[in-house]
Amino acid sequence: MTAVERCGLAGATGVAVAFDYQRTLSRSYASAQDRQQAKNECHLRCAHRVLHSLQRLGGIYIKLGQHVSAMVYLLPIEWTSTMAVLQDRCVPTPKEDIEELFLKDYGRPLDDIFDEFDWQPLGVASLAQVHKARLRDTGEWVAVKFQHPYLDEFCKIDMKTVSFIFDCIRQFFPDFGFSWLVDEMRESLPQELNFAHEAENAQKVHANFANSSDIALVIPQVHWAIRRIMCMEFIEGARIDNLAYMKQHGIDPRSVSSELTKAFSEMIFIHGFVHCDPHPGNVIIRPSNAESKKKHGKNFDLVLLDHGLYRTLSDQLRLDYGHLWTALIKGDEEGIRVYAHRVGGTDGYQLFASMLTGREWAKIHTTDLTSARDSKELERMAAGALELLVQVADILGRMPRPVLLLLKTNDLLRHVDEQLNSVHDEKITYVIMGQYCAKAVWLDTKTFLIHQIQSIGWQWLLVKHLVGAWWDYHRLEYSLRMYQSLSVLLENMRALVARWIPL
Repeated sequence: MTAVERCGLAGATGVAVAFDYQRTLSRSYASAQDRQQAKNECHLRCAHRVLHSLQRLGGIYIKLGQHVSAMVYLLPIEWTSTMAVLQDRCVPTPKEDIEELFLKDYGRPLDDIFDEFDWQPLGVASLAQVHKARLRDTGEWVAVKFQHPYLDEFCKIDMKTVSFIFDCIRQFFPDFGFSWLVDEMRESLPQELNFAHEAENAQKVHANFANSSDIALVIPQVHWAIRRIMCMEFIEGARIDNLAYMKQHGIDPRSVSSELTKAFSEMIFIHGFVHCDPHPGNVIIRPSNAESKKKHGKNFDLVLLDHGLYRTLSDQLRLDYGHLWTALIKGDEEGIRVYAHRVGGTDGYQLFASMLTGREWAKIHTTDLTSARDSKELERMAAGALELLVQVADILGRMPRPVLLLLKTNDLLRHVDEQLNSVHDEKITYVIMGQYCAKAVWLDTKTFLIHQIQSIGWQWLLVKHLVGAWWDYHRLEYSLRMYQSLSVLLENMRALVARWIPL
């Protein structure tokens, strides 16, 4: 498909969708129920029409559809569920194009480097695909990641076309507040399309977790990387949402969920260097070997893939975000108001809190975050999001870019967490997050007070504050750890009783 044909297809799809909505919304209906049904049918028609075009266009259009699929609390279910298939189903680049890309970029034929090469991709994403191969010189099995070659030719024109379409939508619908999607893609794509940059991210996150021996996180070693090709360690395993695989290997999904929460809490609240695309295809699970089990004490490893999209949080944002989550967990409305403004730049703290947690404000305000979300709450939130779409879009438009990706990361992690917990109990999730929030605040307080002591000398008031801060942190940490251990023990006892004394 030529550049002109791609622009034409994108533009024609946009016009068809706009016309369908205009025709549906301008009609008269016998009742509000009939009007709502017509809108739902229009949502579904348009979503399928757009999905078909995105799949034909590929590349950044798939990326755009993936963004839409993640906006579960902001867009109609017809759109998000239709676009969800784009997380896994992408068209692979043919063999001859892969061989041509390797020769052009690496400077040698593919067969010179690999003596075996599996042409069936391990995975195909919007920007790249991965193959299993064996290095000719060492005999080691590796995973080789190839960028789709057509992206070089069409990426810039596609980005301009998407920007033009969004500008046109804004002309017809002035309240349309999702232009930030284009800005975010424009910032993120150059990073994701440079595999050398991805290799640097992988090395950095590996170094960040080098001393976190209690977390079962593995980052595949990168052997070499150039802009469009990367060769890395091959690791056998299954997607993190493969419950049958976990059962086969005696791995407890609840423990996996807790470990994922620990890893990302460490990234967000302690390191400030955050993987922003943790969908199930980017996290795999494998049984741990004797060495790693001795190190972290779990019978599994979490393997984190695709390090193209990271965000670095400033120390101030990292700490404010920790304070915000502490306030959310406690149901502290004044703390939520203060830190929602500092983190998200908004005075609409109740709506922002719901966007961040995926919960109704009533649940947050009454310190009921730990209860499971039921279908009725999700339906009320989706309906409320549509009613408040302008306010939601305004908050998103004002929000700092790193916070936008934190929202996306929260949604993806919440989705995985709910899949892993058959009897969902968010208490453990928030206990773990609370531990890391408290640790972040303690480390910052300690650094500040030690600096003050070094500057003006040992003063009783400073020492008192330092000891008090240390005690507050460790008291909270020990109580949360005890709660976590007791919760796991009680859950195991319930499972044992249910097994031996069935109802």
